Amino acid sequence: MANEAGIKATDGMGGEGYYDSHSAIQGNAVEQQAARLRRAVRALNLDRPELTIIDYGCGPGRNSMAAFRAVLDEVRKHNAELPIVAMHNDQISNDWNDLVANIQGPDGYLKNVDGVRVAISAGSFFGAVASDGSIDLGMSFMASHWLDGAVSLHAPGTLFFADITGPAREAIAALADDHWTRFMRHRAREVRSGGWLVVEAMSSIKDPGDRSGLAAGGHRLYRALWQIADGMAQDGLVERAHLDAFVFPVYFRELDEIRAPLEREADLKAAFEIIELENELIENPYVEAWRQHGDDAAYAKAYAGFSRGFSESAFRNGLFNLSAAEKNSADALTEMFYTRLEDLFRAEPDGHIFDNRSMTLVVRRR
Repeated sequence: MANEAGIKATDGMGGEGYYDSHSAIQGNAVEQQAARLRRAVRALNLDRPELTIIDYGCGPGRNSMAAFRAVLDEVRKHNAELPIVAMHNDQISNDWNDLVANIQGPDGYLKNVDGVRVAISAGSFFGAVASDGSIDLGMSFMASHWLDGAVSLHAPGTLFFADITGPAREAIAALADDHWTRFMRHRAREVRSGGWLVVEAMSSIKDPGDRSGLAAGGHRLYRALWQIADGMAQDGLVERAHLDAFVFPVYFRELDEIRAPLEREADLKAAFEIIELENELIENPYVEAWRQHGDDAAYAKAYAGFSRGFSESAFRNGLFNLSAAEKNSADALTEMFYTRLEDLFRAEPDGHIFDNRSMTLVVRRR
C-alpha cells in the first residue's frame, strides 16, 4: 500500500511494480479474507440500483484483485445484472498506473465480468474519501496499522512502537488511538445503513515472555531494522540524533485497542455492530520456501525485498534524507541499508523471521 505518511512504498526504488513483486505476505493476508467477504455480500441488500465496493489503502492493487474477484463472484451468484462500482482508495502519490494495469491485466477482476465501473478516490483514508452513505461494502487490508504521517519521538534504542517505554510509549499509543478513531469515524459516515466493513491489519497480543510485553506482528524484523540502522549510526553514516527521534510510523493494535473507540465513542457505538474481531497468524511464504529448499541466499534476497517494499519510504523520509551528505546521498544510504539487511538475513536466516500476526474486524453499519 501507499503508507498514510503520503509516500508510496515504491518511492526511490528505481522501477515500477516493486511493492507488488515483494508483497507475498500481504497477498496471503488478502486471500485469507475471501470467506468473510463472501459472507458480507450475502448479508447485503442486492436489490438496489447500484452496489459500491471500496478498498481503503489499495496500493498498486495486485493483492486486492483476489478480494474484488471474490466479492464480484458472490454478487453475480445472487444478482447477475446489478451495476457495481469498484472503488480504489489510496494516497495521491500511489502508483495508480500500476493499479490500472493490475485491474486490466490477466489476473484483474474485470476479466469475464460485465457491469462493473471502476472508480478511483485519491486521498488519505484518515479523511473522507467517499460520499456519505455511498458505500455498501468497505474493505481494507494491511493498511490501517500505518499512522497518519511521520512520527518523531525521543525513543533512543529502538524504532519500533512496541519497544518504546515511558512517556513516549504513552504518546504513540494515544496517537494511534486518535488515528484509528478517525479512520472508523469516516467509515461510519461513508458506509450506508446495512453496509459492511472488513478491516485486516497487523496486530499484537500480550506476551510476558517478550521484553516489550507483547507479541507484536513482525517484531523480530523491526528489531533487525533497528540493528542495521544502529550499525550505520555507529559507522557515522546516519546522524545519531536523527535515529534517536525516528519511530517507524506503524502501530499494531491489540484487540482491546481496536474495540475501544467503538465502545467508548457514542457515535461509533451507535453506528457499528461488531460481527467479528479476531487475531490470527498468516502463513509467511518466504519462511516456508526457505524451510522447503534451504537456500539461505535466496531467502535473504526475497526477505530483504519484502522488507524494502514496505519500509523504504519511511526510512528515506524519516532518516536517510535527514542524514544525507555530499559523500553519502539518500540513495547511497538506502542501498547500504538494504544490502546490510540482506547480509544479516543470509548470516542468520532463522533469527529475524517475520511472524505475520494479523487481526480482522468485521462490522455492520446499523
